[in-house]
Amino acid sequence: MMDPVNGHGQQPRWRKTWSMVQVGVLSAAVIACIVMLIVGDGTLDRVYAVAAVFFGIALLGHITFLVITARAERR
Repeated sequence: MMDPVNGHGQQPRWRKTWSMVQVGVLSAAVIACIVMLIVGDGTLDRVYAVAAVFFGIALLGHITFLVITARAERR
């Protein structure tokens, strides 16, 4: 199995790029869930609320990864 970081303590470029793509997709999903909670007819409110929380947690994870990676690269 390959080492997840290269010899300089940096993440591979593709991993950061993929994480940035995921941040965009997850942001759109959270916004869509919030919009559907506001304008929906109320029958699927629980589904949208759970989905917003789930996507929000995943979004926080990717943002945290990007922040930690950026800080490590500055050192």
